[in-house]
Amino acid sequence: MEPHNPLLDTYILSQSKSSSPKICFIGTASGDAESYIDKFYKSFGSRKCIPSHLSLFKGNIHDMANHISQQDIIFVGGGNTRNLLTLWRDWGLDEILRRAYERGVIMSGISAGSICWFAEGVTDSVPGALTSLPCLGWLPESNCVHYDGEKERRPRYHQLLRENRISPGIAADDGVALHYVDEQLHSCVSSHPEKRAYRLSKSGEEISEEVIIPRYLGGHGIFVRRAAEADIEGIHNAHMKSIQEVCSRDHTPEEIKGWGHRPFRPGERLQALKQHQHYVWVVECDGQIEGYAYFQVLQHPPKPASALSMDGARIEVPRATGHLLGLYLTPKILGKGFGKALFEEVLLAAKDENVRFISLESTLTAQGFYSSRGFRATESIVTVKIGGSDVRCQPMRMEL
Repeated sequence: MEPHNPLLDTYILSQSKSSSPKICFIGTASGDAESYIDKFYKSFGSRKCIPSHLSLFKGNIHDMANHISQQDIIFVGGGNTRNLLTLWRDWGLDEILRRAYERGVIMSGISAGSICWFAEGVTDSVPGALTSLPCLGWLPESNCVHYDGEKERRPRYHQLLRENRISPGIAADDGVALHYVDEQLHSCVSSHPEKRAYRLSKSGEEISEEVIIPRYLGGHGIFVRRAAEADIEGIHNAHMKSIQEVCSRDHTPEEIKGWGHRPFRPGERLQALKQHQHYVWVVECDGQIEGYAYFQVLQHPPKPASALSMDGARIEVPRATGHLLGLYLTPKILGKGFGKALFEEVLLAAKDENVRFISLESTLTAQGFYSSRGFRATESIVTVKIGGSDVRCQPMRMEL
């Protein structure tokens, strides 16, 4: 779509460990249009890679399984997603690609080449209509492309969700790429700084959009996003660095010794991401995790917060409580508004979970930050054993 803007093409190639990756174009969705294949070779032929293409209509590859298995990257073109899926299944190409994916071959694509990997997609495969379409299901949610490029896409996605004709999922503006690792959204990148992605969910008749700000590939990107499993070591490193280089201003060396030099235990970090009603966000700066927030909902009552009885009297329904287990920033991003940005994500999650109180144990360093956001001390400073050290903390709470 952007012949003079190669940022996304370059990003795809950069994901391979090979210095000259083999990349195969599959143009089934366009009927293997010659003009589309030519555009692929024009784009990738001058790059440090080995391009090829696979055509089901022309039958240019005798042993498809062998050819696909030798690739580093698969690039699927746009067009009719329904035709693509039908032909892939008829030729067994879907299974060939799946085996390659499980061996580590990178799957990528645009438009139909994005939708096809998801459980469902919003497609114009039927002329004159935007409908939901069951897809390969490698990624366990729905997908909507051209979110800003075609004006009918956004309202139609909302309508399909409202009518329970598609599952919740993720939408992307033109020029935005969704990068998944082990079926989890790992990062989001774009070829234009103003472009966005959106995670859509449904509550009753209400459709919510969570904005995802991509990392702009044309410059140094810094943004807040939900954490993925691939982030756990980066989260740990940022946590330790923040304690060592930021909290050390207010805490003693004896406190920092055990608290800020704990070994990386992937099981503990992974558990935080997988537990129900646990929320983790990260600040990513130039591909590195430089901060994170970890929020837990302790009680999950039914919504709404109050209701009317048969005689019109208002009945109070119990509300949840939440606990902020940590919010840490490295010196690299300190003082640039990212603590506030992370805390805003916490507040949005708390509102969505019908939380009334948020509690926390603040470091001595962060007391002023939390006080300025409405937290008040609930008791005197306490000592908590962390990593073998006695660490002073200030219990605090705020009411929403």
